[in-house]
Amino acid sequence: MRKMISAAASAVLAVTSAFYAGTPVSSANDGDQVKVMCIGDSITDGYGVSGSYRKFIYNGLTGLGYDIDMVGSKTGWSTSYTDEETGDTFSYDDDNTGYSGYTIQSFGGRTGIIETLKETGCLATQEPDIVTLQIGTNDVIDNYELDSAGERLKGLASYILEELPEGSALFITTIPDLDPNRSDVYDWFGNYRHSADWQTQYDDETAEANVHAAVKQYNLDVKSVVEELAASHDNIYYADVNSAITDVKTQLMDGVHPNNIGYKAMGAYWTEMLSGYLAGKGPGEIPTQAPVTTVPATTTTAAPATTTAAADTTVQTATTTVTVQTTTADPFPHRNTEMADLVKLARFLLSAPGSDLSEEDCLFYDRDGDGRLSVFDLILLRQAAAQVNGFLTVGAGDP
Repeated sequence: MRKMISAAASAVLAVTSAFYAGTPVSSANDGDQVKVMCIGDSITDGYGVSGSYRKFIYNGLTGLGYDIDMVGSKTGWSTSYTDEETGDTFSYDDDNTGYSGYTIQSFGGRTGIIETLKETGCLATQEPDIVTLQIGTNDVIDNYELDSAGERLKGLASYILEELPEGSALFITTIPDLDPNRSDVYDWFGNYRHSADWQTQYDDETAEANVHAAVKQYNLDVKSVVEELAASHDNIYYADVNSAITDVKTQLMDGVHPNNIGYKAMGAYWTEMLSGYLAGKGPGEIPTQAPVTTVPATTTTAAPATTTAAADTTVQTATTTVTVQTTTADPFPHRNTEMADLVKLARFLLSAPGSDLSEEDCLFYDRDGDGRLSVFDLILLRQAAAQVNGFLTVGAGDP
């Protein structure tokens, strides 16, 4: 297994690994890198928005302590991004395998990503630890033989799996929804504005409904392909980036390509997904929002951790076990998440001197409600602080 973590992430896992049922896939060797290859079309390439969601993946994972090397068939430069809302600036690695206008495989005037992967040989030469694949938007835009799009995607995924080094993983994601009646992209959706025999012309409302239906069906095909291949491969995972794009009016730049608001939401989604994988927690188990399902009832100090009743939850930390009764009420309705909370939890996870937490803090910081304090709670705590303090927006061509 070649996936490694930096010293900071190693320290976090040293504290939390005992609390997970899963086995971490990362080894705690300082200085080794995790190679991430993002494959896709213009949404990955960054049409109109440099760095696309990739820059937020890089910043998110490095912020968690991972030593990330973005790799691909296209070599970029180490460049920087400044958030227009906050003024924060960070640098990112721009290497990628994103191509504007590309489809799953070649047809008509479109070039296929599978042919490009074979021609460049980038999977063999770059040997990525993690591959993310987001493709199919242009197939949907052209309404090209969508009944067989799943089979084309399966062929592409099978090729990637064959080329991946041992111990590497493939994440295949859904595509974001589209807004086809925007002026910038209106003409791209001509195949939805008439019947197949050209005898019937559809109004914009009907065309939009048909586009949404095509995206929905394709995304169902994505999930089916992953489920089918997962039966014979233990290194393929399903991702649902579409869940991060919740408002096509504000998160899409032109009706097809995200703006930085949308890309930031996608990057936050990927950061949670990939950090969960690297830490040994199944990607499908990663929460998307902090629950409000616990309220203090009774507390005990004991080890090992136990659950006292079906309605109880146990919060386990390095030194104490806190038993709480679950309810639908918010246990801390008057407590906002502050930056100081991030520091306190991070210090605790790193076993810093004097970093013990109070029982109330343990309950408040268990953001995913699984009865354990981990790096995943830190991610969700950061999102909560972002919403309160306004320093981060979090969701979910030629095109």
